[in-house]
Amino acid sequence: MISRLFHQPSTIIHQRLLPLLLLATLLPSRASQPIPLGPLPPFWRYSAALGPFLESGYPLVEIPDYLTRGDFPYRKRPYSREVPFADHLSIVRLLGGCAKTASRKGDPASADLAYRDAHGKIQYRLDLLEPRLRPYLDNGYKNLTLVLDNVPWCFPAKPVLGSSLGQSAPPADPAEWRDFITALCRKLKVIVGPDAARRLRFRVGTENNGTARFDGSQARFERHYADTAAAVQSILPGAKFGPFNISGVSVAGLDRANVNAFRLAQFCFAQPPGHSPIPFDWVAYSRYYRPGTDPDDSAKVCRQVWDEFARRVPQLKGVSREIHEFGIAPWGELAKGQFPSAEPGALGAALTCQMMWRLRQAGIDRLWHWPVDDHFRDRGNRLLSLFTSQAWLLSVMDAMAGGNAFLFTPEAPSPAKTKYLMAASFKPGRALLMVSAYNTDASRHDPETVRFRIPATLLPAARNARFVSLTRQNSMYDGIRRQLAAAGLLNPDFVTRPDRLGSIREMAQGRPGEAFVGDHFQDYTTQWVQSLTLHPLDPAIGKIAPDPAGTLLTLHLSPPEVLVIDLR
Repeated sequence: MISRLFHQPSTIIHQRLLPLLLLATLLPSRASQPIPLGPLPPFWRYSAALGPFLESGYPLVEIPDYLTRGDFPYRKRPYSREVPFADHLSIVRLLGGCAKTASRKGDPASADLAYRDAHGKIQYRLDLLEPRLRPYLDNGYKNLTLVLDNVPWCFPAKPVLGSSLGQSAPPADPAEWRDFITALCRKLKVIVGPDAARRLRFRVGTENNGTARFDGSQARFERHYADTAAAVQSILPGAKFGPFNISGVSVAGLDRANVNAFRLAQFCFAQPPGHSPIPFDWVAYSRYYRPGTDPDDSAKVCRQVWDEFARRVPQLKGVSREIHEFGIAPWGELAKGQFPSAEPGALGAALTCQMMWRLRQAGIDRLWHWPVDDHFRDRGNRLLSLFTSQAWLLSVMDAMAGGNAFLFTPEAPSPAKTKYLMAASFKPGRALLMVSAYNTDASRHDPETVRFRIPATLLPAARNARFVSLTRQNSMYDGIRRQLAAAGLLNPDFVTRPDRLGSIREMAQGRPGEAFVGDHFQDYTTQWVQSLTLHPLDPAIGKIAPDPAGTLLTLHLSPPEVLVIDLR
C-alpha cells in the first residue's frame, strides 16, 4: 500500500499516512520497524539576520561556484546574494535597544527606531527601518519573521542592560508602545506593500523566559504581548504572531521561569466572552548542543514540551513546532569548565544529522540554523570562506526534500554504545539513505558492522547503488586540522584535544594559520566537490542484498561518520 502511495500527490499521501504515523507512535519501538515521518518538506531552510548589522545585509553572501558542483549541487536562488540554505529569515533586534551599535555620538539609543524628545514626547526614526530591511528584500526575501525583542531605550521608566545583547526592561506606558508598533506596521505596508505585509510574521521577544532578556513579571509580559498583538492586528489583520523562543526548554524549567510560556498560552486563549483569542501561532525553542549530547534525549525533551502545550491548551494542538536557534554552541562553555569548539567536521555532521532527524520525528515544522560558512583572511588579507559540515548535510537533505521520509534503527545495539540512525527519502525511481554514526564519547572510533532492513513495500528493488561519505579521513575540516598541526600552526588548546575541531580562526594560531589555510584554498574547494561526488558502493563500505522481507543493508562504519547511499 505504501509503495502505491508514493506515486500520488503529496497532500493525498499526507492524509493517508496519518494513521500509519499514529500507529508508529503507539507501537513499541523495534529495530526492524521503520518510523514514518511523512512527506518531507525542507523544514531546515530558515535562518536569522541579526541587528545591529542589518544595514550591511549580514549574513547574505555570494554563493561560490564550487558549491554548485558535484552530485548534490547547491540550488541557488535567482539573486546576487543569499543566506545559504534559507528561504525564510528572522530579522532580530530590528527595533534597536542594543547595547553597542554603530551609533551616533557613542549613544547606544541613537540607532533606536524611537526616542524621547526634550519635552518628554516619543518621536520616531522610522526612516531607519527600510535600510535595515532593504538588503533582504532586494535579494528576494519576502518571507520574514520580524522580531520585536529589545525594547528601545526610551520606553522603560528605568532601562536595564540585561545582557550584552541589549535593553531588557518592558515599556512603562502601554499606550506609547501600542502607538509605536502601529506606526511601525503602517511603515511596513509602505516598504513591502500591503499584501506582503500581511504575510509577515511577528515574534515578541527572544528567550524572554529569563530575566536577562525580559526584566519583568509574568503579568507584565502578558500585558506587553497583548498590547503588541493588538497593535499589529489593527494594521495587519491576519499576520502571524507568536511568542519568544524558549531557552533551556523543559517542562519543569518553564514552570519555574519568570515568564512562563505555558501560562502565557493559557492567558491568550482565556479572553473574556466576545473577545477573540490573542494569536499564539507557534511554539518555538532555542536548541543548542555539543559533543557528548545525546540527540535522542534532546529531541525527546522538545517533544515532551510541545505535547505539554497541547495538553494544557488544547487549542494549540497542531500549532507550528519550531526551533528558532539551532546548532553546536561553542560560546559559554569555558565558564562551565568545558572546551568550546564549533565542530565543523565529521563529528559535528554526525551529531547534527541525528539531532535534525530526531527533531523531525518529534514533529518539528520549521528549524532556523545559523550561518554555515566560515570566514577567514588569506595572506593578502582577502576575506575567504569555506563551508562547514552542516552545509554538507543540508546539500544532501535538499535532494531528499519532497520524498516520503522514514527513520530506521539498526538490527542490534552497538557494543561500543555508538548511536546509529538511518533516514531515508523515497521518490519514484530513487531512494536516498543518510546514515549517521555518532558516539557521545568523541574519542571512540570503534569500527563496527551495522545492519538495517528496508521492507519491500518501501524499496521493491535496489540497483545502481552509489555513495558519498563524510569521515575523519575525508572531511575538509578534519584535514585542515591535521595540516595546521603538521605546520606547527594549530592552536595549543586543540593539540591537547585530538578529537575536537573548531572554525579556522579557532584552530589557527592567529593570522599565520589563517594565511596557511588561504594558501591551500583551491585544494579545499576541490575536496568539497569530491566529497559530494557519488561513487559506486564499495564492498569495504557496505553492501546491499535482497532479503525475504525486502532489502538488507550491511554497512561498515566508524564514528563519527555520515554515509549517504543513492539508490536508483
